[in-house]
Amino acid sequence: MENYSRWLPTREATAYLGVSSQFLKKNRDIKNGFLIEEKHYILGANINSSILWNVSEILKEFHYRGRLIRQGEQIINELKKEVKK
Repeated sequence: MENYSRWLPTREATAYLGVSSQFLKKNRDIKNGFLIEEKHYILGANINSSILWNVSEILKEFHYRGRLIRQGEQIINELKKEVKK
C-alpha cells in the first residue's frame, strides 16, 4: 500500500478506485457516511471546483471495511454451526 497521500479530482478518483462518483459523494461524513472531510476528501476553493479525494486513504478504509464484513460473516457462520449442534 502507498505510504503517501494521493489527491485526485472526482473523475480520476472514481476511475482509480473503481467506484462511481455517486458512491463517493453519498459516503461523505456530511451525508452520514464513512469518508471524513480533510482526511478522505477536501472541497475546492469555490462551488464549481472539483472535490479532491485522498485515494490512498480511501483504499485503506475500503480494505478495513471489507475485512470487518468478512470477519462478521465468519462469526455469524460459526454461531449458526453452534446453534445446529
